[in-house]
Order: sequence, then C-alpha cells, then structure tokens
Amino acid sequence: MQKNRPCLSQLSSHASLAITIAVLFVITISSCDMIQELLITEDVPEASETTTVTILGGTPGGSFTPFAHAVSNIATQNQSKLEIAVEASPGSVANTRRVNENQDYLGIAFSSESYLGFHGQEVFAEEGAKTNIRAVTLLYIAYSQTAVLADSDIHQFEDLVGNTIASGRIGSGSAQTIARLATSAGIWGEFVVVHKGSDEGATALRTGEVNAFHMLVSVPNDAMAQLAATNDIRMLDMDAPAQASGFYDQYPFYLSGALPVDAYGGKVETVNTLLMPTLLIAHKDMSAEIVYAILQRVYTSEGLQAMRDATGGAAADMTPENAPKAFVIPLHQGAYQFWSEQGHTIPAHAMPVD
Repeated sequence: MQKNRPCLSQLSSHASLAITIAVLFVITISSCDMIQELLITEDVPEASETTTVTILGGTPGGSFTPFAHAVSNIATQNQSKLEIAVEASPGSVANTRRVNENQDYLGIAFSSESYLGFHGQEVFAEEGAKTNIRAVTLLYIAYSQTAVLADSDIHQFEDLVGNTIASGRIGSGSAQTIARLATSAGIWGEFVVVHKGSDEGATALRTGEVNAFHMLVSVPNDAMAQLAATNDIRMLDMDAPAQASGFYDQYPFYLSGALPVDAYGGKVETVNTLLMPTLLIAHKDMSAEIVYAILQRVYTSEGLQAMRDATGGAAADMTPENAPKAFVIPLHQGAYQFWSEQGHTIPAHAMPVD
C-alpha cells in the first residue's frame, strides 16, 4: 500500500516558513545586541578604563605615609579598575591646600588643619577658606611628642626658652601645634624653631643641632622609636601648659590625654600630652562611588587588621565607633552614605553641603 507523503509544494511552504522565522529571529537578536551595545557605549565606561586618584601622605619616618600606603593597598586589592597613587608631602597644612585644589585627591590631615582650613582661620586666613575639602574617616589619634636627651636641662615646656627645637616641617601640623601652644603659653618667639621633622628632626637632636624634637604623630612612630633605640630620651609634659593657658578652650579640636605606657617598649616614660584626631579627607567632587568603595573595603575585619599590621598597631583607633571623631567638617557624600548606613547620626555641622 502506498503511504501518504506530503507533496513538494507543502514541503516548500514549510521550509519557507521555517526560513522566515529563522531570519526574523536572527534580526531580532541582532537588534537587541545593537541596542545593548549602544547602551553600553553611551552609559557605561569601557571595560578597559581605570580610575586613578592620589592620596597625599607625609614625610619619611612620619605617620602619614604608612597610613596612606595602607589605605591605597587595601582599597585597590583585587580591584583592577581603581588605582591610588601615594605622594609625599610636608604635612597637614600642605595636604589641606592640595586636596582643596584637586578633585582627584585624597589626603591625610589633622582635625585641626581640616577645621581651620575649611573655615579659613589661622594659617589659612589670608588665602581663604578651603571649602572644597570633605571628611572621610578617622585614621588614628596623634600624640604630641616632644623629646629631649635624658641629661638635658629642659624638664618642662617653658624650659624651651632660649633653646632650639625641631618642630616639624613648614606646612605640618606638628609645627603648627608648637606655635599654637607656645603662643597660648606666652613664650612664642623666645626659642629658635628649626623646621625639620621625622627622621631629620630625630637626627638633629641626636647630633646636638637642636635641644628638643617635636612630632605630632601616632604611637609607635618609626623616627621616635629609632631615636629611643639609640639614645636615652625623655618626653615633655605638653598637657600642663595647655591646661594652665586655656589652650583647650582656644583649640577645641585637641584632646587631653597621655602617652601610652608601652609606647616605645618601656624605653620612654609616659607623660600627659595633647591628642589630635587624624583624618582622611577628600575633594568634594571626587566620585562618591570611589569614596564609598574605599570605606567599604577598609572597614572589613580583614581590612582593619591589615591597617593595624601596616602601621605597627597605630590604626587601633580606627574603629567604626571612633568614626564621629572625624566629623569636624562636612562629610563627603560617599562617606555620608557609608556612615549613615553604619547607624551613625551625623551632626548638623558635618552634613554634606554639596
């Protein structure tokens, strides 16, 4: 019996329909691909693009540089699309100025220079307020450390009269602190200031070029640790003259405290001194996504441990609970988002103003 078979015309009709459907499918897919490609091209940066920003540190042997490198390394680890270059700097005043001028810059600065710079006071008065800077986070608490040789006749801050002190480089928060305290105590201009900081200042004390050496830095500090390892030294009480002169009322961004007992392996006796919160700041126009991403990566348990390891434990103050100590000027938008999500209530003076 002959089986029923489709005729040639039927086969041709079915084939034509299949071909038509296939062609329409290909056209549809191609159109979607073209639309998607247009969207990617117009709305999203090319995959090969890398964003590079700069973080300003400090002088060799100081505290700023290790913190700058630590933030850079942690924030860019396994992140091929973000690079953070680290640059040396004289210190806090210079960093405040440069961050204010460059939208791709972050910098490390004391809360004093951040506050005074933003409001255009003291050293910033003539040049104008640095209203482009924004707070990002607390990095550490700095301690005012004024060292003299153990056999020195200098026993208290007022004994600096008639002597020479390495106070930190021009443009540093260390130098500004000595100037403020000496002015408050009524002895500014009665001793010689040499603008050397960190390793240079320690060497100047060791060789007898100066009679005292001051740094406003974290504990432990490399330059001070090396000095204590090679020479018997004492630290001056910086809190006593501050208390007696009303210094803390004049400069509310300083705190009263004491040098940690084990700061330098027991080689230096603890004294009362001035404490200063130290901040990471950014230009207000830096991408909020970048600032937020940096905080996200640093404030993991692994990130904070890496910060402590990279700074010899100086980043121990860098906890979410201590973050409000950085809220001395308006927060960057990215930082505001991050710290709000962490449950912090942002005071009115620290609200973003962009």
